[in-house]
Amino acid sequence: MPSPINLFHATTALLALALLAGCAGRDPDSTAPEKQPQAEQPITQTEQEQLRQQAQRGDLDSQFQLGSSYFVGQPEKNLKQAEYWWKQAADKGHAMAAVSLAYLYTGRDAPEFANQRDMLKYLNQSAAAGNPMAQHVLGNLYRRGEGGVSRDPDQAQRLYQSACQQNYELSCAALGRQ
Repeated sequence: MPSPINLFHATTALLALALLAGCAGRDPDSTAPEKQPQAEQPITQTEQEQLRQQAQRGDLDSQFQLGSSYFVGQPEKNLKQAEYWWKQAADKGHAMAAVSLAYLYTGRDAPEFANQRDMLKYLNQSAAAGNPMAQHVLGNLYRRGEGGVSRDPDQAQRLYQSACQQNYELSCAALGRQ
């Protein structure tokens, strides 16, 4: 039986890979992992209900994890529910929920969720909260002038530096390429 923490780590890794490969693009010289990590076992209905109860009581991590379980389809895929629970947590300051919403709003998994304004809102919120993955992705957008932001290499460098100071290797590598 997987713990919600295992689901959290697997979901975080999946979202990180999706954001880095999709939303922000990849440089031809970057190395990508050969295999995406997967959750060991699906979350059960009982675990889902326990998460729901904690989420309804306002626990931000449970809200994030519940949204993530709906996103990855454990036990069922429901992007509306993923959006709802991530928004609950993100609007109260949960940085991973905010970056997850930013990804959802790229529309890459479901075009009906595409919303560039909200994608930037939540990506900026997560980056401002110190999330190095969000800082890196936002840095990529500024470096390229994509995703509704103007090209700004200085802002990109500041974001990469902040993420690199948190040992986010892709940002450290990006600083070396500039």
